[in-house]
Amino acid sequence: MPTMTRKIELKLCTEGLSDEERKAQLGLLYHINDNLYKAANNISSKLYLDDHVSSMVRLKHAEYLSLLNEFEKAKKKGDEEQIVELSLRVAAAEKELTDQELAICKYATEMSTDTLAYRFANEIEINVFGQILACLKQGIHSTFKKDAADVKRGERAIRNFKKGMPIPFPWSKSIRIENEGSNFYLRWYNGLRFRFDFGKDRSNNRLIVSRCLNLDPDFEDEYKLSNSSLQMVKRDGRPKLFLLLVVNIPQENVELNKKIVVGVDLGINSPAYVATNITMERQRIGSRDTFLNARMAIQRRFQSLQKLQNTAGGRGRKKKLEPLERLKETERNWVRTQNHLFSRDVVQFAVKTRAATIHMEDLSGFGKDDDGNADEKKEFVLRNWSYYELQTMIKYKAAKYGIKVEKIRPAYTSRTCSWCGHEGDRKGETFICENPECEKYGKKENADYNAARNIANSTDIIK
Repeated sequence: MPTMTRKIELKLCTEGLSDEERKAQLGLLYHINDNLYKAANNISSKLYLDDHVSSMVRLKHAEYLSLLNEFEKAKKKGDEEQIVELSLRVAAAEKELTDQELAICKYATEMSTDTLAYRFANEIEINVFGQILACLKQGIHSTFKKDAADVKRGERAIRNFKKGMPIPFPWSKSIRIENEGSNFYLRWYNGLRFRFDFGKDRSNNRLIVSRCLNLDPDFEDEYKLSNSSLQMVKRDGRPKLFLLLVVNIPQENVELNKKIVVGVDLGINSPAYVATNITMERQRIGSRDTFLNARMAIQRRFQSLQKLQNTAGGRGRKKKLEPLERLKETERNWVRTQNHLFSRDVVQFAVKTRAATIHMEDLSGFGKDDDGNADEKKEFVLRNWSYYELQTMIKYKAAKYGIKVEKIRPAYTSRTCSWCGHEGDRKGETFICENPECEKYGKKENADYNAARNIANSTDIIK
């Protein structure tokens, strides 16, 4: 079932509370906010460390550990004859190991990332709720499994969690959303209660929350709440609370054709250009000038503020930097909004053309030269183009309609003719095929359209 995340501001309900009770409630939030990241980093580091130790042990004592594994399987099956035979073989193998090696092997076999996460979190003197730690463990374990291969290859560092990270929690009878008249409230741990502040509500968050509580009479399908999180941020020296609400939404039934594939070419000329593999349909999404002009204007304002602000050390430095931080957040929010609009248009194009699959280029190595160093020629693109966020948004929005998203290898998609497969000449926004036998020979074609068709037709899919 596809999911979506909504960010909703919360106001702490303090009506009828004394000053001491109010401070105690805020103190609890501050305590969790100030300490949770320590538990997260501790869990993450220990998972990688023990995974490394476990791998080394398994390589050195593979035969003995394999015997132990077979022995455990035999005990579960209750095969008495096999149990006796394997127990003798295990005993013989243990005689060849030292006490220290046996202890290490036992540690490796008993090691479970599920139980380790709890144990390591409890080693830190942090008084947080068990359910929060359980959600934290689940999230870090998922991240660990996703990043482990890249960390081992040296392609990325161990993920670091910073102070102010979202506080995860599950929904239950005691942790729930309540509706009173036109208002919605979040009842949380230790009697904390928050009121939803939807603001202008351009994203229809009120309607989504209503559907989660089955309060929309015109909507038959069910929205289900999934593990969500609470985030505390400081703005202008004051704390602000946000609910990162994760909702499982029903998949919309649309008629899709498995033979139709949409290729998405992400670039600087057009934020996105889409085309299908077997039809002539195409669409340019977004405008280079609009996108870049807005970002460059924000960056010029940032540079001028830097010159005006004396940010040298001393008293008041933090306050002087606040306008710069606000401008950074403004730019980030603007880019995120644009990516939401671009990804929506990409998915709507796929729905309109009844495409069952969307192809995108794997851009994980973009911005690096052959030696793995930063490519100065692509520095401008990387600074002004959030392609990874856009691809992520396309993927989760496509899931709503049951559209599969696949990544393909990007080699030669911009320098190959999408009609005959022959090499061609790309100059700026124009592509010209150099194959005399091709119907497109010598004709000027939109380069982004040609690349999008190549991406749609590609069978070099990354598994």
